[in-house]
Amino acid sequence: MAEKCSILFQFRVYLGRVEQKERKKMLFCNIKGGNILGNSYKICFLGYRKLREMAQQVIDKLNYQDTTVVMKECAIETLEQVVNEADSEGCQVFVAGSANAEEFKQRFSEHLVELHIDMSDYVYCLCRARDMGARRVGVTIYRKSRQMNFEALQELAGIPIEPIYFESEPELTYLLEYTSCDCVIGASLTVEVAERLGLPCILIYDGEYTIRTSIERARLLAAELQASSRKEAITDALVRDVPAGIIITDENDRITTFNQQAKALVGLQGRKLRGLELGELVPPLSYNAFYKSGQIKTDHIHLLNGTMVRCVQTQLQQGNRQVGMLFTMLPDSSRRKKTADTQKFVARHQWKDLVGDSVAITQAMTAGKQLAQTEEHIMILGESGTGKSFFAQCIHQSSPHASEPFVVINATVVGQDASRTLFGSEEGTNDHAGLFELAGNGTIVLQGLGGASESFFACLRQVLVYHSFFSVGGTTLKVFQARIITLLEPEEAGRFPRELREMLSVFSLTLPPLRERGDDVIELFRIFAVRGEAGTVSLRGQKELWKELDELLRFYAWPTNLITLSAVVKRYVYLYRQAMNPSPGVKRQLLIKAIGEDELLEQLRQEYPALQDPAGSTPEAIVEGVAEMKRLLKYNDNTIADKLGFGRTTLWRMQKKSGAAKAKKEE
Repeated sequence: MAEKCSILFQFRVYLGRVEQKERKKMLFCNIKGGNILGNSYKICFLGYRKLREMAQQVIDKLNYQDTTVVMKECAIETLEQVVNEADSEGCQVFVAGSANAEEFKQRFSEHLVELHIDMSDYVYCLCRARDMGARRVGVTIYRKSRQMNFEALQELAGIPIEPIYFESEPELTYLLEYTSCDCVIGASLTVEVAERLGLPCILIYDGEYTIRTSIERARLLAAELQASSRKEAITDALVRDVPAGIIITDENDRITTFNQQAKALVGLQGRKLRGLELGELVPPLSYNAFYKSGQIKTDHIHLLNGTMVRCVQTQLQQGNRQVGMLFTMLPDSSRRKKTADTQKFVARHQWKDLVGDSVAITQAMTAGKQLAQTEEHIMILGESGTGKSFFAQCIHQSSPHASEPFVVINATVVGQDASRTLFGSEEGTNDHAGLFELAGNGTIVLQGLGGASESFFACLRQVLVYHSFFSVGGTTLKVFQARIITLLEPEEAGRFPRELREMLSVFSLTLPPLRERGDDVIELFRIFAVRGEAGTVSLRGQKELWKELDELLRFYAWPTNLITLSAVVKRYVYLYRQAMNPSPGVKRQLLIKAIGEDELLEQLRQEYPALQDPAGSTPEAIVEGVAEMKRLLKYNDNTIADKLGFGRTTLWRMQKKSGAAKAKKEE
C-alpha cells in the first residue's frame, strides 16, 4: 500500500509541474493570438459520448470568449463524414484521441491535436483497477498504435495485464464480450462498449487536465494557423493576377502558394493543393535532382496535362540555405496543344514498389534494370495480370529519359483512322499534336496489338523503318525519337506482322506467372489484404492465419495472376469481416469459398486425371487424388465419395486395396 501511494504521489507531482508549464504557454497564447488581437478560433472535438460529456464540462469552465469548440459524435466508421462536415463549418483544428486520432492521421491532412496518453496514465489507471478489486485488467489499443512495455506495467502496478488490440467497434465488442478480464482500461470507445456489456471500466484520460491542455494546444495551433494564413493571403494576392502560372514550395517540396493559372496548367482544378507534395502530384516538377545539381535556375519544356509548358525553376534561398522553389509556367507557343486529354503521360511505379523476392521475379527485375539503360525497343511477354504494365513503368522510371513523357497507347481502341491519332493533324480547326509527337524523347507503351487495325500497323511501320513522319495535312517532316515498349500476351504473338514483331523485340523480357513465384503469392495476398485495395482488416501479425492459408495459396494456379489474386482477396476480406474473428479452420474455408470450390476441384481433376475418370483408373491413382482432396479441401470420405459419384463403401475398398498394394510394393 505504501508503495502504491508513493507511485501515485510521484505522478501527481509530475502532472502538477507539467500543468504549470502548460498554463504559462497558454497565457502567451492569450496575449499573442487571442483576446488582445481580437481573433476568433473554431475547434472541432471528436469523440464518443463519455469523452464528449467530460470535455463539455471542461470547456464550460474555460469560458473562452474567442474560441468556439464544436462537439461532434464520431466513430471510426463515420469519421470521414464528420470531418468533412466540420471542415465545411470552418473548423480550423481537430481534437481527438485513440482510434479516432489514429484513423484521422492516416486519412486526412487537416490539423490534429491528439489527446495525450503516456505510461504514467496507464500505471495510474491500473492502480485504480487494483484498488477496485480487479484480478486481471485488459488494456485496449487500436491497431497496435502504441508500443507498450506490458511487463514493466505489470511490475509497477502489481496486477496481470492482457493487451486487447482491435480495428473496429464490432471487433472490440466481440473481444470484450468474451474476455477473461474483470476490468478494462481504454479510451472513450472502450468505456462505451464496456458499459453496454456491464463490464467494469476506467477511462484512460486524466479527466480535466488532459482535455484542458489539448483544447489549449488546439487553440494555440489555430492562432498560429491564422497568423500563417494572413501571410499566405498577402502572397496569394500578389500572384493571383499574374498571367503566368505560379507555384511556390517549401524545402520539403510541399506547396505553400499557387494561383489558378498554375492549377489549370498542371490539371489539378478542384483539389486542395496547399500542403501537398508537388513532386508526387506532378513528377516532372519534382526538384530533388535540381537541388542536387547545385543550379540556381533552369528553363525547361514539360508536357503537363496535354500542353507543352515552359517552366522556369528558381531556388529560393535564405542566406546559404535552400528554403523552397519558385515555379513560373507559361504555355509554349511553339508547340501545339493536344485536343483531348485521354492519355496519362506519367509513369507512377518504380522498382522499389515491386513486391516479391522469388528467384523468378528477381531475375526479371535484374533484366529490366539492364534493359532500362538501352535505347532499343523492348518487348515484355507474359500472361494476363503478370505485371507487364508495372515493369514498363519501372523501366521508364529507371531509364535516362525518366523525366520525359510516358505515353500508353491501346492499339485496339485507336481505330481505322490511326494516322490522325498517332501523327496528329495540321488541318486548321482540327489542328492537334499526335501521340508519337507528344511522346518526344520519352517512352511509348503499346498494348493490344493483337486487335490493331491495318492503319495502325501502317503508321507503326512508318516510324520503325524511317524514324520520321508527317502530320495529316502537314508539310514538315518530324523526327520520331521515342523508345517503344510492347506488352504482349502469348495468344497475341501471331496476330500482327512478323517484321513488326522483329523490330519491336530487339530485346525481350518474359515475366513469370504467379504460380511460379513461390512465396511471393503469400506476401502479395497479405499486402493486398491489409494495405491494398481491399481495405484494411484485422489480419496484421496473424502468423497462424498465413500458415493455415499457405497450402491453398501455393496450390491454386491463379488463371489471370494478379487480377485473379486481387478479386480473391476482395472476396476473402468481405467474408472475413462477416465471420467476426473466425477460427483457423473457418479462415481456411473462407479462402476456399473466395477462390471457388468448383475452381479448386477442377484444378485437382486436371492434375489428377483419375478424379475425372474413376472407372478407368487404378485404385492407387484414385487414392492419390483423394489424398489431395483431403489435404487441400479438408473433405471427409462421405463428401469425397459424393463428389466422385460412387458409394462410401466403394471408396473404402479402394483405399484398402491401394494400401495393401503399397505395402506389398515396399516389401
